[in-house]
Amino acid sequence: MKALVSQPHLLSRVATLALGKTIGGSAAEFTDVPEPAISPDEILVKVRAVAINPTDHMHIDAISPSGSIIGCDYAGEVFKVGSNAARSWSVGDRVAGAVHGGLFPDRGAFAEYLKVDSDLAWKVPADVDDAAAATFGVSAVTAMLGLNARLGLPYPGEKHDIQRQQPAPVIFIYGGSTAAGLFAIQVAKLAGCTVITTASPHSTDLVTSYGADAVFDYHDPDVAAAIVKQYPDISIAVDCFSKGRSFSISDTVLKNSKGKLITLLQPPKPTYPGVEHEFILAYTLFGHPFQWLPPIGPRWPAIPDDRKALARFYATLPQLVSDKKLRAPPVFLEEGGWNGILTGLDKLRAGKVSGGKIVVKL
Repeated sequence: MKALVSQPHLLSRVATLALGKTIGGSAAEFTDVPEPAISPDEILVKVRAVAINPTDHMHIDAISPSGSIIGCDYAGEVFKVGSNAARSWSVGDRVAGAVHGGLFPDRGAFAEYLKVDSDLAWKVPADVDDAAAATFGVSAVTAMLGLNARLGLPYPGEKHDIQRQQPAPVIFIYGGSTAAGLFAIQVAKLAGCTVITTASPHSTDLVTSYGADAVFDYHDPDVAAAIVKQYPDISIAVDCFSKGRSFSISDTVLKNSKGKLITLLQPPKPTYPGVEHEFILAYTLFGHPFQWLPPIGPRWPAIPDDRKALARFYATLPQLVSDKKLRAPPVFLEEGGWNGILTGLDKLRAGKVSGGKIVVKL
């Protein structure tokens, strides 16, 4: 089968890690690799569409070992079914989700076929097209991991009594117009929260349409003070940008309550005493240990509760999507088929994507 496979160059990788930018061109190329064999608990998916995330080019540029298939977010149809998986899936079923792409030679979304744990995928409703379905991958499950599994908010789609939560909890989401931010806003609203977020002025209508109750311009040098003046007791926050000023702004919002901040990239030490940072990675949702850049790179243990959280979320997602309670972010279709993946990756590298997610149909 055809797949986008990592071919790292040592010098460009060192430069990327040292300078924070790509040098020497893409360290991945399309090549033919064996079709993955599936276990009794897996399904094989014929990939129809993929969504592109910053983590994909980060893996190509600095993380992936040689021979790894790139890509996390996918939508397609079931092509083969493992014997145990037949209780839940049939050949021809429409399916979508996310996988741990960029680290393994036999599992990655930017390929003709993809093997998936049968309980870590969701069935796509008939009225949802492949492009939209593909966006409910890394960004959506990251929002769930941060808000539900880590901050303890009620899971979307499950019965809970939000009437007793008076006043409604207030949450701060930095970077509301990112794909993760748009999902985080929706997940927080389903949990009964009042959502305060940041965005550029041109994205205010977008984040409001996804449920944000108040939007502040992150360009404002006094944005943190403005938020604290109106909402002085915010105790939980998610930083969906996790770069530059986002950490200090979020910490300032939380300083009065000595609250907790979830970050999507490794954070610095908290700006104020008592504020807590927790760095999360969607990859822990797949239930296996992993390491980047062995033997010296960071390791993550298997977290069984995270895996249970992903299965729980994807079990309820078809109904949430059918009921329009969780919406896909705006989709930017990249033409060109397989070559569109490379074009989309370059756009993400250059910071040219805002307010939606690039999707490529294959």
